[in-house]
This record gives sequence, structure tokens and C-alpha cells, in this order.
Amino acid sequence: MTAQNVSKRALANVFRRALFIQAAWNPRGMQNLGFASAMAPALDELYPDRPARIAAARRHLELFNCHPYAAAAIVGGAVRLEEEVASGAAKAGDVSLFKSSLAFPFAALGDGFFWLALRPATALLAALCQPFVGLWCVPLFLVIYDSVHLAVRGWLFAVGYHRAAGIIEILSHAHIPSATRALKATAAVLAGCVAARGVILASEPHRPGNGVLVAAVIVAAVLTLPRVRLPVALYAALALGLALGGGFL
Repeated sequence: MTAQNVSKRALANVFRRALFIQAAWNPRGMQNLGFASAMAPALDELYPDRPARIAAARRHLELFNCHPYAAAAIVGGAVRLEEEVASGAAKAGDVSLFKSSLAFPFAALGDGFFWLALRPATALLAALCQPFVGLWCVPLFLVIYDSVHLAVRGWLFAVGYHRAAGIIEILSHAHIPSATRALKATAAVLAGCVAARGVILASEPHRPGNGVLVAAVIVAAVLTLPRVRLPVALYAALALGLALGGGFL
């Protein structure tokens, strides 16, 4: 058997295309078009024979749906498996099995870390900085969020390519669930800080009673509505405090 490996340039192109895996989302195959497009540079090198390349492309037009960031690991692993298929060390079905087995677990992992932890924490940090930087809080959010998410995305792609199915073992030692919990706790603290700032804004100028009103909303929501958790009450108080402080109410 002759080992088949894609070039570094092709790998870079695969990763670049994988950034747009959701651009051609469709109800039938979901992210399949984006996945197939991302794999194209690698397949061009691995299968110079056109019929073999078409058959490989069809494997990646199967139904696929995952978190768009976490999918980078599966794209990288799929490239590694395609190298093994091209060299005769693996079967074509192994690629499809790999993708279908990891899509849903990685979707849950990505949703928890990126959508429910990293994005709220970063947004709240930017909101907290708004009085000091003004509208620059928007690019601040984008710089912090994108620097983290692109770094994690690149790491997932690299680990997926080098380890393929072994990526599960790597992620089990990466402490992602604990990082997710820490980010959620940080977001809750930042939400409290932003809500407190709303209370201060509501108290100034010439309306000291508004600060008391907003604080009372937080306490009343927690005490009288058992199903309303503290973060929900803080967000409601934040909205009320900003509305009062801005003169909208």
C-alpha cells in the first residue's frame, strides 16, 4: 500500500472552506453541501481519477448536521480517513460511519460551549465595557469572541486530522465541560454587574426612586416567582434599569 497524504496547502483550503460549512444549509441535507465543498481540495489530490473522486464526493453529500464550529473536528477526521481510503487502509463506509457517529455528540458539545457559554460571557463583558469605550464595545466583542472561537476551531480541525476517531480520547482530557461551566458562571456574574450598572443609571439623575424600583423588581421576581431563576430576574432588571435610566419610561 502507498500512503496518500494531502498537502499542507490543501489542508489549509479545507479548513478555510469549513468556516462556511453552514452557508449552503438546506432542509434536505442540512450541512452536506458545505461539508462536500470543504472536502473538495483534499479529494482533488487524493483521487486524480474522476470516477473515484465523484464517488468520494457523494459520500460527503449525505445528510450531515452538527454545530458549525465543532464540525471542524469531523472535517479534519474525514480528511484523514479519506487518505486511508485512498491508500487502501480503510473502507469507504468508515468515513460515513465516522461522520454520523460524531455529528450529534459534537453538536451538543458545541452548543453548550460556544452558544450557551462563550457568546453570552463575551457579550456581557463587552456590554460592561460600554461606558468606557462607547461603540467600540461592538468590535471588542467581535475580537474577543472570534479570537477564541477561531483558535478552538483550528485546534479541533488539527486534532481531528491527526487523530481521526481518536479525537474522542483527546477531548475527554480537554476539560471542555468544566470550561463550559466556568464560562456560564462568569456570564452570570457579569450579568449581575451589568444589571447593577442599570440600577445606578436608573438612579441618576434626579430619579433616586428608580434605583429602588429596579432592585425591588429583582427581589420580588426571585421571591414570588419560584420558577424564575436569579439570572432571569437580573436580565429583566437590566432591561428596566436601562429603560428608566435612558428616559424611555
